Order: sequence, then structure tokens, then C-alpha cells
Amino acid sequence: MNTGIISKIRSLSEKFSKRIISFRRHLHKHPELSFQEYRTTEFITAKLSDLNLDSIKHPYETGVVGLMKNGRGKCVALRADIDALPIEEKTGLPFSSVNRGVMHACGHDAHSAMLYGAALILNEIRQHLKGSVKFIFQPAEEKNPGGASILIKKGVLTNPEVDAIFGQHVLPGKPAGKVGFYKGVMMASQDEIYITIKGKSGHAAKPHSASDPVTISAEFISSLQTIASRNINPYEPVVISICSIHGGSATNVIPGEVHLSGTVRALNGSVRKKIHSLIEQRLKGITSAHNATYSFKISEGYPELINSVRETEFAESCAHDFFGKKNIFKGKRYMFAEDFSFYLEKVSGTFYWIGAGNTTGLHTPTINIDEKILPSGAAFMAYLAYSYLSSAKK
Repeated sequence: MNTGIISKIRSLSEKFSKRIISFRRHLHKHPELSFQEYRTTEFITAKLSDLNLDSIKHPYETGVVGLMKNGRGKCVALRADIDALPIEEKTGLPFSSVNRGVMHACGHDAHSAMLYGAALILNEIRQHLKGSVKFIFQPAEEKNPGGASILIKKGVLTNPEVDAIFGQHVLPGKPAGKVGFYKGVMMASQDEIYITIKGKSGHAAKPHSASDPVTISAEFISSLQTIASRNINPYEPVVISICSIHGGSATNVIPGEVHLSGTVRALNGSVRKKIHSLIEQRLKGITSAHNATYSFKISEGYPELINSVRETEFAESCAHDFFGKKNIFKGKRYMFAEDFSFYLEKVSGTFYWIGAGNTTGLHTPTINIDEKILPSGAAFMAYLAYSYLSSAKK
């Protein structure tokens, strides 16, 4: 443990705290949806341009990647996501979203601010780095196929080749600033399903002369829950949620179609594939029994997120040095999904939690993170990058 560098990084995080918080508030006030983060990209690019980076690149239409080099050595990547969600904000904050129906309800504004803070800090201690740091401000984490998969295809992990990658995510309900780690499969795969059940329309007073897609949909949705309870090993976590139903336009007309959409989550790749076939099996059987037809589309999303054992243990060790044991909590598995999983399929790394304090959950209109985590989270990312490069041998 280098107490001198820890002290220096902490001091710098305090020095830059107002800039880091201001950065977050700007993003929070001006959120943009996935693949639409043009002004966000311009803002981040301008901020990075003030630093002594070796390069600032835009591998895709939105998002930005900065590179800091100091001599030969390995390359470590730090990643944050920049997109917001289609949620109407209800926090009442003075820097609430000015874009109606769009909100940073998943903490991506905080993630980006902490990564920016890490860049500020590392820029000040650049002479102590033994290699390269990539700062990946990634678009479209919230929407298939995921910005991570696109940036990887665009070469974000090459030139120079990334040896390890680290990312963090705010976690409501955990004490502000405490960090948690989990080795192995920490988050679920995520696939979107789109279904149309096609029946026969008719008068609501004569249901026997129609084929009611509303009733069929209700039966189908109920049957989905037996996939997890009766077809999958109970030790394998599975979630199948229908989150959108649209059909009909009047109280006395049986519609001809009902449209359903939802999500499928699993922590095991083989179980994930099995669920896909079981859903269509149910759909085919139930619609056939009611003289109806269907269309079924799966939009495959993110694989399960698997943290590397070595890098997770390394990051936790760094957290012990930087925060002390009392500020480390034991992470656990969640059925959330994260496209950071695509990076971890290519290079070693880990994705860890940082407590956001006592606030409502992710993807809610009233989430309000404790801003004191921003300077400390930035400082830890900087220390993690410094420590990785100091310990790694090319």
C-alpha cells in the first residue's frame, strides 16, 4: 500500500470535488436517451479537452474515449455509461431534468462524473503511472444491442490493447460511499421479447363468435410463471416479466390482436436458451387451443456479467487500502443486467457497487443519490487504475 499516493489522490479528490459535482449536475439536468447522447458527448469531450490526454476519440456517433499514456506498460480501462431513461423526474431537485420524460434514473450521470473525476486526478499524478489508462464514456447501456457491444466492434479495446477493465454502479440502500464486490456471475443476462397474439375480433356480447386475444394473453402470461417454477432447476434464478400489454380500443369490442413485450433474465447461459424455447412452446400451445395465431420475436441482449476472480480480489484489496475494511460490503447477485458484461467476455476485469445512500431504487422517478460519493468514487477509480499499472508487468 502506497500511503503517499493515497493521500495525494484523496487531496486531489477534495480539490476537484466542486468540478465533479458540477459535472454530474449538468448531465442530470440535460439527460439524453440511448443512442441520442449528442450534447452529452459534446459536453464530455469539451471537459476532456482541458486535460493533457494523448487522444480523444469518438468511435461511434455518441460516446467518447480518452487515452492517457505514460511510458510503456499495460493498459487499464475505466468505463462509465452516459445515457438516461424515458422517465419523468419527480425529485424536485434544483438541477432536475429539463428534458420532459427523460431522466438519469439509473445513476449514469454519477458514473460519468466519477470517471471524469478519475481523469482529473490521474492527470495530476500522471508521472507516477506506469502505462496507459483508457477513459470510456459509453453510450446506450440501457438499450439493445448495448453500446458496449458496438464500441468493442469499433475497436475500443485495442490500440493500445486493454489488459483489464473496471467499472462501477451506484446502489441505492447501501451506505453512501461504501463499495461491494462479487466474484463470478454477478448479474443476469437480458433479452427482450415481443409477442403479438392474433385472434378474431367480434362483439363483446358474443364472445363465442370471436377468438379473444385478451383472454388468451391472460392465460399465456399466467402460464409463463410455471416455466421458472416447474421447468427450471430451482437453484437457477430466472425472471420472466411481461411489462407491456396493448390491445383493444372500446369496452364492447373484442380486439383482433394484443401486443405484449417484456424481459427474460437468467444467470446461466444454457438456461437462458432453454427459456426462449419454452416461452414459444407455451405460446404455440395456448394460441392453438384457442384457434389463434401468434408472432414471436426475441431481441437478444446482454450475456450474464461474470467478474474475473483475480481482478475482483485485486479491486477489493485496493478498496481495503483506500477505504478501510469497515467501508467494504459483501456484494451479491442481482437480476439486473449490464452491458459491461460484453467487455468482460473479451478482457479480465470487475464491476463493483458503490453505495448511493438512502434513496429510492434504480429506475424510479425519485432516485436522489448522495453526492458525497462522487469525489470518493472518482478517487477510488483513480487509485484502482494507478495500482493496477503499478502492479502489472508487461
